[in-house]
Amino acid sequence: MKIYAVYMDQLPGSDQFQRMMDMVSEEKRKKVNRYKFPEDANRTLIGEVLIRHIIKETFDLPNEQITFTEGRYGKPSVAGLPDFHFNISHSGKWIVCGAGSTPIGVDVEKIKPINFAIAERFFSPSEHRDLMEKKEAERLSYFYHLWTMKESFIKQAGKGLSLPLDSFSVKLGEQGRASIETPPDYPPCYIKTYDIDPGYKMAVCTAADDFSNGIVMKSYDEL
Repeated sequence: MKIYAVYMDQLPGSDQFQRMMDMVSEEKRKKVNRYKFPEDANRTLIGEVLIRHIIKETFDLPNEQITFTEGRYGKPSVAGLPDFHFNISHSGKWIVCGAGSTPIGVDVEKIKPINFAIAERFFSPSEHRDLMEKKEAERLSYFYHLWTMKESFIKQAGKGLSLPLDSFSVKLGEQGRASIETPPDYPPCYIKTYDIDPGYKMAVCTAADDFSNGIVMKSYDEL
């Protein structure tokens, strides 16, 4: 399993943007063009081009032969590559992608002030208790740890909103690892957090305990 990331410190130039638009499907181009804000359009476009780059690099597959399909709950996969799994997330300046041979979920979130009532509504009782027992200065950071860990699990499961956020519990442990109490009869999975940026939280959930030790950075020109 590998983790890749692009840091969008500035928007791609017009030539870079057009080159990337030429790489994606007509459907994706229409989606990109529907965004009101350039940042949103570029995050979506870069995420698509990043996974195409990973597939081409991994399988020596020409871009024009890469086709995406969606599962029952909307999780994307690559046609003709049943043993290849990936997941994309973006927030603020970061676009991240996890890829490997087992189901994977990735979530990155920019840290922003929140109303902690949302935790009582969406977190399990044990998660909410752990959060509120933190010192006030630590609470926001831990909220985003919990949120990204839970989102990574939801995305790894590939069942969308049919899997309620309060139906399982996560707890941050040592060295960025998390313990998880999964729903009944759910196969084992593993969660790890990554220190990608002081202003962000990031977590990865996989069906196999084979986490990458680092993050492979990519630039616009490499994609």
